[in-house]
Amino acid sequence: MENLQVGAYGWQYASWVGAFYPEDIPKEWQLDFYSNAYRVLLVPESIWLQWSEGELEELLDSVEEDFSFFFEVDGSFSEPKRVQLNRVVEAFGGCVKGVVVISEQDEVAVEYCGLPVTLVSEKNTLPGWQWSHAGLTCSGAPCGVVFELTTQPKEQTALLKSFMQSLPDGVEGAAFFVHSQALDMAQLYNLKTIGEFLGY
Repeated sequence: MENLQVGAYGWQYASWVGAFYPEDIPKEWQLDFYSNAYRVLLVPESIWLQWSEGELEELLDSVEEDFSFFFEVDGSFSEPKRVQLNRVVEAFGGCVKGVVVISEQDEVAVEYCGLPVTLVSEKNTLPGWQWSHAGLTCSGAPCGVVFELTTQPKEQTALLKSFMQSLPDGVEGAAFFVHSQALDMAQLYNLKTIGEFLGY
């Protein structure tokens, strides 16, 4: 990625209707609406594991070609997860950019189904890039994940600066996700705006 891309964990929350989504928007249009405001999405494991072939086609039709999907893997990467993620990768093609593994297990591969892995862990790290915040370390493929988002602009600015300064030489941007089901979309918008103001 050439720039910092801020995104959310999931997109289907009742609390976003009226606050982010229009009150009368059909549920099947929500991803289309989300993708007009943000260019990256971290899909919860519980959601992508349930996708059918028909849903994959509908979801892909909801976004533009430059939209990027990342997929959460919670804990171990079991055979059913591998089979389903392969199915998703085949359907989505270039729109799939990475896997975010949230795990304290010792054995995490650097890629799953051909996708680069970012490990989020309290005690373990993958080789290469690392960035730590609030007791957690993101490592492996450059991708930021935080579980709480400060409401203070100065703290948001410091957060993004810390992340961007951690990126390897030659890497100009990466995805940055707020992993929270209670996410205030106004705060996420503020974070995105601050990133743009900083020139990221």
